Amino acid sequence: MKTWQTLLVSATILAAAGTAVGIMMNQTPEPEKTEASETEWRIESVRAEAGFYHPEIRLVGQLEAARQLTVTTTQSADIIELNVTEGSRVESGDLLLRLDDFDSRQQREQAEADLADITSQLEIRQLQQAQETRALAVATAELEQVQSRLTQQQRLAERGLASQQQLEDLQQQVDQQQLSVLQHRTSVDSHPAEQARLNASRTKLQLNLERAQRTLDDTVIRAPFAGRIASVEVRHGQTTQPGQALLTLYSDNALQLKVQLPHTLAGEEQALGATLTQGNRETALQFDRARAQLNASQSGFTAWFNLTDASGWLPGGYARATVQLPARFSYRVPEAAVFQDGWLYRITDERRLHAEAVDILGINQEGDKRWLVVQGPELTGDLRLLTTRLSNPITGMRVYEPGVDPDPDPQTEAESAEPAGVNL
Repeated sequence: MKTWQTLLVSATILAAAGTAVGIMMNQTPEPEKTEASETEWRIESVRAEAGFYHPEIRLVGQLEAARQLTVTTTQSADIIELNVTEGSRVESGDLLLRLDDFDSRQQREQAEADLADITSQLEIRQLQQAQETRALAVATAELEQVQSRLTQQQRLAERGLASQQQLEDLQQQVDQQQLSVLQHRTSVDSHPAEQARLNASRTKLQLNLERAQRTLDDTVIRAPFAGRIASVEVRHGQTTQPGQALLTLYSDNALQLKVQLPHTLAGEEQALGATLTQGNRETALQFDRARAQLNASQSGFTAWFNLTDASGWLPGGYARATVQLPARFSYRVPEAAVFQDGWLYRITDERRLHAEAVDILGINQEGDKRWLVVQGPELTGDLRLLTTRLSNPITGMRVYEPGVDPDPDPQTEAESAEPAGVNL
């Protein structure tokens, strides 16, 4: 029995082995693997120009008057004369408008009368002081005489040669004279205080007179400087109110342009040059001052430039300014070489793209040609840059330019014959 079992197991093993060998002999061999060729994109390129350039930035600013005055009134009065309208050109000292001065003249005359009265009181007080001083001297001398007679009578009375009635009469005279001396001395001693009171009153009245005179002067409004009327807020015959604006005057010979400069220019303001343009007009600008912005939401800082020639310009309007930045080492590239968000693509010696982030400092204009001036932390040496707008350029992409790079493999050229973008 064991012999048959052993033969059966051996036959089964031999059958399985034969089947496996047959399968291996009938299997079709795999074809040899080949590497797929890499696509090379046809492009156009340009050489970046390194050097020291004066980049420019274009800004929009607002024109402001460097000297502007809004004339207001401090009184209620009728306008009896109005000589200007909006846009009128005036010279320094020209009469702009006149207010009714009746009430103002009355106030000044009253102040003058009050001041004259207090001045008279001071003069009278000086005369009284002189009289009181003399009266005090006389009263003092008389007191000494009466006291001397009283002393003599007292000596006589001790020897029985004078009566008691005589002593009492002399004592009464001494008391009365002492009271007179005291009154005169009090008047003399109080003179400085009275003098100070009168002087203080006179000072107040002098201030009232000056205020009244100023109110009277304010009824005549003249141009404090040459310029142009920006606005007129009143009309002839109108009654003004204290604090009311009458008109606004600005100097058309002193205009400024207010602009917002990038934070990167902080500390270089004095070296900036600028030109103001509006239509066909052009005026040179000169830096005046700047004000820092501490708010993080601000994109820069505010600066003011003076117009070297302000004729023909009006405040309140907007105009374009071209600001020339100081020369700095950078690269000048065509606009087509800079892609969205400040990227450019350098072409390596292996004809592959390498993305570089750059800062656009400004523009550089030469005739009709417009360039961008850029800087980047890794921009060095001779740069060859991509100008073709590929649909999705990435670092490492292989490219070639006909006539510049070696011709690619024909099969690869066929694959990239239709470029993914167009050259702008």
